[in-house]
Amino acid sequence: MTISTELLNTTFADLRGPLVNSFVRSNELFESLNSKARMPMEGGTKIERSFSGGAPARGVGVYVGDELLNMTRRQQIRKFEVEPHRMVMAINIPKRELNQNSGKLAVIRLIEEYPQTAMEAAKADMNKFLLTGVSRGLAFNTSELLGLLSLNGQHTTGIGTGVTNGLLGFSAARSAKVQNVTTSTSYFHFNQYNDIGTWSGDGMSQLRKTYRKCAHYAGGVGKGPDLVIMDDDTFTNFEDERSQNVRVTLVDDKIDKSNTLGLSLGLASVTSSIDLDRTDTSAFSGVAADGVTYMLNTDYIEFPMLEAPNISEFKERVGDQDVVTAIFAMQGNMICTKLPAQGCVSGGAV
Repeated sequence: MTISTELLNTTFADLRGPLVNSFVRSNELFESLNSKARMPMEGGTKIERSFSGGAPARGVGVYVGDELLNMTRRQQIRKFEVEPHRMVMAINIPKRELNQNSGKLAVIRLIEEYPQTAMEAAKADMNKFLLTGVSRGLAFNTSELLGLLSLNGQHTTGIGTGVTNGLLGFSAARSAKVQNVTTSTSYFHFNQYNDIGTWSGDGMSQLRKTYRKCAHYAGGVGKGPDLVIMDDDTFTNFEDERSQNVRVTLVDDKIDKSNTLGLSLGLASVTSSIDLDRTDTSAFSGVAADGVTYMLNTDYIEFPMLEAPNISEFKERVGDQDVVTAIFAMQGNMICTKLPAQGCVSGGAV
């Protein structure tokens, strides 16, 4: 008995949840955001978050007793705006494949070969784009993801409200529209930034300095970045430095089963990402080509969804191919509600 679309959809319904969850939780940023409670987007054309860049009033010191109060109201409320980006992908299974297979095990194999593989490719493309502004091109080319907000401040070709420029700038004096608000120190819309000349010279000191600044703007000790992502070369230097500075006392001669990549900086989890490729000239140039480190406080980073990632049932559709088709779709975007609590560091790879 060949596989029918009913059997295909019935089996796929059992696996659809894990497939989607795997997609959402499969990379560092999404995993961290998914562990926190996030409200879905309740309609509208933009994701909007308000912030205050200062006090709305000025005080007066009373030295005589008849000083006039300053009654001027200062407009300090501004609004971040990011447009939710929609991504759609048709996942086709040829009817020839359905007719040549039978049984539930064959259905699972087809789902692994087509829908799950497509989802893994989409996940990989989005992960790299969010980190660099460039896709791996497995399922979505870079041009199809330009509506997403990237962390890379050197990315300047986004399409849509609030995504033209990447979130974290590799410059101490940056003037660019980020989330539809021009960056400025006067109303505290800027990210922390430092550059490492050479790792041996000031690598760890610049990382610690940036971390402390991020923590200061997040409220102090214990409230700093909780996720640090480095390119692999910078992480290698960081790992070597940490291993040389650890005093080891042998307590029990057992195999250490801990994840040795999970090194710490302050209270943050530090990891590397192969997708954060500093040598990719289409993503990084100048000081960023010498190394990239993102310091993220995910208390102030959200990914609201107008439509959560989902895959429709397989159906026969009118077209020029003899296939059954399911549609993957999602619509949402990343937004940062407090930029001074986030930071990036260039250099560190050499």
